[in-house]
Amino acid sequence: MTSHHSSVPSIEVELSISARLLLESDASPKPDPLCVVFNHPFGRGWQEYARTEILRDVLNPDFHNKIKIHYCFEEQQKLKFQMFDTDSCSHSLSKHTYLGKVQCTLADIVTVQAYTADIMLNGVKRGQLIITVMDVSHNREELELIFSASHLRKSGLSFSLPDPFLDILSSKKTLMKRTTYLSSTKNPVWPAISVPFRVLRNNRGEYKQLTLQCYHYCKDGHHQLLGETEIHARQLLEAPFSFPLKKSHSSKAVIELTTSKTKRVHSFLDYISSGTKLHFTFAIDFTDSNGDPHNPTSLHHIGRDPTQYELAMRAIGDVIQDYTGEMFSLLNFGARSAPVSHELHVRGVEGVINAYRSCLHSIQLGQTGCLSPPIEHVARSAKKHLEWRGLDCDDYFVLVILTCREIADTNQVAKAITEASELPMSVLIVGIGPTSFTSVTRLEEDIKKLSQNGRNAARDVVQYAQFNEILEKYDVMAGEFQLAKQLLADIPEQLVAYMKMKGILPKKKEILCPFSIKN
Repeated sequence: MTSHHSSVPSIEVELSISARLLLESDASPKPDPLCVVFNHPFGRGWQEYARTEILRDVLNPDFHNKIKIHYCFEEQQKLKFQMFDTDSCSHSLSKHTYLGKVQCTLADIVTVQAYTADIMLNGVKRGQLIITVMDVSHNREELELIFSASHLRKSGLSFSLPDPFLDILSSKKTLMKRTTYLSSTKNPVWPAISVPFRVLRNNRGEYKQLTLQCYHYCKDGHHQLLGETEIHARQLLEAPFSFPLKKSHSSKAVIELTTSKTKRVHSFLDYISSGTKLHFTFAIDFTDSNGDPHNPTSLHHIGRDPTQYELAMRAIGDVIQDYTGEMFSLLNFGARSAPVSHELHVRGVEGVINAYRSCLHSIQLGQTGCLSPPIEHVARSAKKHLEWRGLDCDDYFVLVILTCREIADTNQVAKAITEASELPMSVLIVGIGPTSFTSVTRLEEDIKKLSQNGRNAARDVVQYAQFNEILEKYDVMAGEFQLAKQLLADIPEQLVAYMKMKGILPKKKEILCPFSIKN
């Protein structure tokens, strides 16, 4: 868990554009169509991004040129598709007849198998646009590795057998992958682990130097080194292969790579486009640490200007509403009534803001605000979906906690997060106001302690950002943009990690082709 997003794999998509039943322009009975794509980068206006080729005398064009674009889940990527009937060889669009446009977001396109929309001009339908999308990223392969070892021995005069596990470290000695530990064996065969190809090469495409370290597992976290060896990442492709262990207490100790298989992995877009639905819940801190909402200094001040809570919810909601069918859930915690109040279901970002403002007039602020109740509440919803649908369940739940207080129940929160890591669920924490939020660091330490006591978090499911710090560096609009980027960037990888852990595959897609009409 960090206050900024980790390095996430790049996703590049390819858009295929078709149109149907284009209305003839005054210039010709059959148009010579061209589609021009515009994007809207943050802080700038609409700008031309790409063009298709020009086709001659067709009412139903299937453009051959594909439009490649970098996909970012954590951003609202606005797109505009303008259709023209070309009247000359000029590159200037003003020299051609404008037929109409479609405006949408990239999320609108990737969440369906074939995106269709009416091409409109001055309120009149001028045809239909059809866009299909393909993930063409170069990071969709991984290595499945099976390691074994022989003649492992602990240090000293101990005759007990080791509980060995294996670490793979990068050239900078950062942990890339860890096997599970096996009890009481000097000749372990560890379960298969998977390593993405992208982490095996540097920015120049060269294979990295790696370190294999074998340890005896200790509950207190002070694991005993049984030996290590330096390898070249390319050697991971060359199974079977043996590596003698250095710094070992046995001269015969060896690590062997017994199996190495290349596998193509399913991407976030595979799941989203085949029907996986995201459920977003905002949990709002209604403790008296915020101050009386009628007081101008309150973080919940009922006034003209939006509160930090509103800004944060709008920043996140604007980005993810296309993935939720514009439906959100709203919880409050810390109020006098109950640890977690009745869950509200609302439509759209405005629905979220209006429900929040309504709560300010009706809820009495409380004194104790624990974060574990909202986590446990959403976890119960995730469990219910699993009970109903089993491995057919491809719903994924994201809880966004907005709080102005230090975490009072770090032990309970760490336990709840560890349990949530086994569920289709992620937890985002937004620090509101000037609090230092040092308890977030303690939370990380508590999760590590749980791991050391044998209750491992199955995967990383938490992301944190302090909104006040962001707003000190940026204006409000840029601050909202940065908050969404920091919090949401890891969601695709966390979702895919859960689906892979549970063996849930994307639903099979029907092959959808734009309907055929003769020109």
